[in-house]
Amino acid sequence: MAENRISKKWIRHHWNYNWWKYLLLTALCAAVVDVAFTMTAYRPPEEKKIELYILNGYCDAVALQEDISPLFFERYPEQEELTVLNIDLAGDDMYAPMQFSAYTAAQQGDVCLMPLSEMNKLASDGAEHAFMELTPYIESGAIDVTGIDLTNGISQNSAGEEGVYGIPADDLYGLLNFGNDPAGSVLCVMDYNGNEDHAVGMINLLLERYRTEKPEGYGEEKQEQPAVLF
Repeated sequence: MAENRISKKWIRHHWNYNWWKYLLLTALCAAVVDVAFTMTAYRPPEEKKIELYILNGYCDAVALQEDISPLFFERYPEQEELTVLNIDLAGDDMYAPMQFSAYTAAQQGDVCLMPLSEMNKLASDGAEHAFMELTPYIESGAIDVTGIDLTNGISQNSAGEEGVYGIPADDLYGLLNFGNDPAGSVLCVMDYNGNEDHAVGMINLLLERYRTEKPEGYGEEKQEQPAVLF
C-alpha cells in the first residue's frame, strides 16, 4: 500500500520543485490587491483638488507643498487635496517636455508656473485653447496684481482679441527658498481645469506668499558671467 503520509522528506522534495509556483501565486495576489485598491480608493473630485505644476526650473516641490498647504486649506477648508509637482522644462532633461505633454493630454494640472516662452508657445494657436483668461478675476479683485506689469501675460485668442492669460511672476522671490528662480516666468490656469475659482485662489495665494522685495545681490551673478563668443 502506497505511503500517503506527508513527511518532512515529502515537503522538502515538493518545495524544491514547486517553490516558484508559490512565489508566482504570492506576486499575483499582491498585484490583484494593488489593482483592487487602486480602482476602489477614494479620489477627490476635480472641484475638490488643485494641482500646482512648477515648470520654470528646479523646485523642491515637497518643501513648497508643505509650506503652502496649511495656508491653502485654512483659506479653503472645503478643498480636499493639494499637489505640487516639479517638471523642469527649463533644464536639459529631454523627458521633461514629454512628461508635461502626457499630463496635459490627460488634462492634469490646474495651475502652472511656467517659462514665458512656454506660455507663448502653447498660446500660439489661440490662448483660450490652452489657458483660462484671467481678466475677469483681475477686474473683480480675486487676483491682486497691484504693482505688476501684466504686459508679458497678455496673449491673443483665436479671434485676435487680447486678454490676460498669465500673471508675470518674476518677483516671486520667496520661491528662491525652494531653489526656484522665478525670473522670466508666468502663472497660468490651464483651460481644462475643473476647479476654476480655487485655481485662481491659488494664484492669488502664491502672489501673497512669495512676492517679496528683491534680495540683495540677486541677478548679479548672471550679469557678471562673460559672454560666450562663437
